[in-house]
Amino acid sequence: MDRSPRRIASPVNRTPSFEIAILTSPPLSPHHDLPPIESGSNSPSPPPPPPPHSSFSPRRKVHESIVREVREYHMTTRIPFSPPPTIQIHPAPIAGPESTSSFRTNPEQEDRDDEEDNVEETVQEIELPPQVQNEIEVEALQQSPEEIIPEEDYPRKTESENRLNQQLETPTERRIIFPITPFYRRKGTCSKCSIWLGALCALFFLLSIALFLVWVITTDGFRTIGSKSTNVCNSRQCIDIEINFKENFKVLYSIITVPAFRMSSSIDDDIEPCENFYRHSCQRYHSQTANKQLNFLSQLKDESLRTIHSLLSSEEDPRTLQKSARLSRNLYSACMNAVVRSQNAPTDLLTFVRNFPCGPLLRDCQSFHADSYSWERHSGMLDSYAGDYNLIVYNRDVHPQDRSRLILQIKPPNLDPIVGPIERDLVALAKPSPTEFEPLLQLSLRQNLLSAFARDNLLRDPRDVQSQLDEVARLMVDLYISARQSASLSPNTTYMTIGDMFQALPQLYLREFFDAQLSNIYKWSESDMLSIQDYDYFARLSDIIAQTSRQAVANYLLTVTIWNLKQYSYSPRDQFGWRECVDQISNLEIARKMYVDKASQSMNLPKTVEFLQNLKIDFLSVHRSTPLQYLSNINRLGFYVGFPRRLQNEELIWRPVSQLALNETDYFDMSIRVGKAERDYALSQIGTYLDSDDTTEFPITEPTMLYNSNVGAIVIPLAFIEPPIYLPGDEVPMYGIYSSLGITTLQMISKVFWQGLDKSSQLECFDGVFRGFLDANRQRSPSIEPQLLSTIELADAFKTTLYSYAKWQNEHHVHHEKTLPAFDSTDSMRSLMLTFSTMFCSGESSEPGSDYEAMINTVVADSRMFSIHFNCNNSSRLYNRRSCF
Repeated sequence: MDRSPRRIASPVNRTPSFEIAILTSPPLSPHHDLPPIESGSNSPSPPPPPPPHSSFSPRRKVHESIVREVREYHMTTRIPFSPPPTIQIHPAPIAGPESTSSFRTNPEQEDRDDEEDNVEETVQEIELPPQVQNEIEVEALQQSPEEIIPEEDYPRKTESENRLNQQLETPTERRIIFPITPFYRRKGTCSKCSIWLGALCALFFLLSIALFLVWVITTDGFRTIGSKSTNVCNSRQCIDIEINFKENFKVLYSIITVPAFRMSSSIDDDIEPCENFYRHSCQRYHSQTANKQLNFLSQLKDESLRTIHSLLSSEEDPRTLQKSARLSRNLYSACMNAVVRSQNAPTDLLTFVRNFPCGPLLRDCQSFHADSYSWERHSGMLDSYAGDYNLIVYNRDVHPQDRSRLILQIKPPNLDPIVGPIERDLVALAKPSPTEFEPLLQLSLRQNLLSAFARDNLLRDPRDVQSQLDEVARLMVDLYISARQSASLSPNTTYMTIGDMFQALPQLYLREFFDAQLSNIYKWSESDMLSIQDYDYFARLSDIIAQTSRQAVANYLLTVTIWNLKQYSYSPRDQFGWRECVDQISNLEIARKMYVDKASQSMNLPKTVEFLQNLKIDFLSVHRSTPLQYLSNINRLGFYVGFPRRLQNEELIWRPVSQLALNETDYFDMSIRVGKAERDYALSQIGTYLDSDDTTEFPITEPTMLYNSNVGAIVIPLAFIEPPIYLPGDEVPMYGIYSSLGITTLQMISKVFWQGLDKSSQLECFDGVFRGFLDANRQRSPSIEPQLLSTIELADAFKTTLYSYAKWQNEHHVHHEKTLPAFDSTDSMRSLMLTFSTMFCSGESSEPGSDYEAMINTVVADSRMFSIHFNCNNSSRLYNRRSCF
């Protein structure tokens, strides 16, 4: 049935067409209207109102009101049929497309989008003839009172119905106003321009927030607001805010900040990459302030310190913490209490060293007698108090036939932290010849280091002890050179029983050395296997001691012991802050456990180990032309990643320190005693077995990848696998993983590989290219072999990385990964090279033509893939003309 609107004539013009239209109009509600009833003397009451429609609409309501009034009028009036009078229609607004009116005079407005809410209704005026109006009044007067239904019995009328009744009751001279065409007028609606303007404002607001977040993360915004100095974030609240911010926005930090922000803040597009790739990648990096020019290892160290600091300075209730965590936090609180520490220093340190054999450099040393002095006993008693500066350093190693069984190890001292900076300054300033080197190094060491050390730490006037300082400086230089020479020999590890060691080196009374302290921890016998690191050093040590006075040896051991322990004693002349405290406490296993517990929650170590194994396989594939005997070490190579599981065992970590009675306000005493207890427990495990995921050296808080030749594995500590080093599964493209974790691991593999190979042809090949990137003064330098060795290792790793990534692309059918922001036109292989070069920016090469800059440029010049992806022509400096491999 057709439900389209019908043309309705005026109710006062009762024409046949009008009556037909009324009778045939479809109901506007789901309920049918009652048929009309003939009016008579027993005229029933008016029909009940139709039930309300389920969906309200102003137009529908007006239309139903019209129909209802017309039907009432038809039943209650007796207007004789007459020809339709002349109707005078006053102009009225045109209704919308849903209007039931048939008076549409402007078809162009039929598609107007009128709202159904908030409308005003207008009416059309129709003039009735006087005769019709008089008949209406007469009919109304003839109705009996009984037939008049009280007003309250009627259903509630709408405004349109009330208006119609008022108009029907108007006098003859007034016009009847009848609503014909409802008109809907907009009120308070929003224009499209306003909507677009609001959307743009909202978008601008969101972009502003995003840019602010990126600025805060990448420029240390919270730490530099309102300050022109280079102060660091020192307060507890500041560090906590920064750490929590980076954790909450880890995806944003990893994808946008690193490596996208690093690349955009380092790359200088004005420098042609094919002419100087390092300057193209790092020129803007070197334009930053000095405290911003951190290499990626320094960034990793800073990140690990901040993480541990957030754990040590947490406001968490101590009662909810484990015992090891509570002790770590007590140590940190005591370390940061500068008032108490300054009251005890330096008396605490000088008093402590008097408990051991001492040297005349110590003012109050009254027990030194040269005739009865035994340096073996003195060295053995000091043990870890002298650290790696001791004359003989003992530690743990693994059995050569069973790499899971622990044995005793002895090795030479490492004096590079003391002598190394003095040597580098001497070479840079004086450029001494080989014959001048040792005397000048001894003089520089005494003047620039030991004199100030005696004044500040020993409280002695350097002029009073100048001769003794000269003896110590001479012995330091002899030990430093001897240890360095023996470390260059291969093989550098010798295994023999303790008894055989006594017989091979009778000049050294090693039995007295072991019995001084080690015998209380480890019950050894002469048949036990012993690992000797750099055996040649111990053969030279007997000669060095024979040529040195006992007073000089005693003063040396006193000096290095105070040098090692002064970090725990307060000194206002040294830099002091939360970083120094966190760095010292992070060497203890009770603090490392806190670090592991936090990091282990979101780390997928098995997937990382699988990636590293694939790198090793790709390295073997690239070097398949090498004889197999040189690949044997690489083929057996293993990986220790992250941390050993034992650090998650609270009972095991707490056991060494469980019996200590500590003064929680004395940081010097607490740190020394806790460190000694943990070391003694580790040495007591000699003769037992290692866990499958553990090794003898696993410095998880130090971001330094190391190769443990004794276990034949590369150790990648937990602190090393943080941004900008990325792991498989991180929210970065695979070329970001290959250019960080991939190339650094392959660099270590390459270092292991080239140790036992003849590198003469590679050295000769790289020499000319390397010197071509040096400045004019450095090009004529005769000694660049150490730099060339590093170049060989990195160039080999770079070549293998490109091969491995290309292989991954082919296997996964991915030839173009998602690009980084602002680098949409850079292909994946080119992005890998750029992320590698920007990550390897270093403050060492701030001056053009440095050794480090020459190394990076030489590495990429040896790669044909670099020339292809950067479109280098054959006249450019970095165009690959031949490969040195």
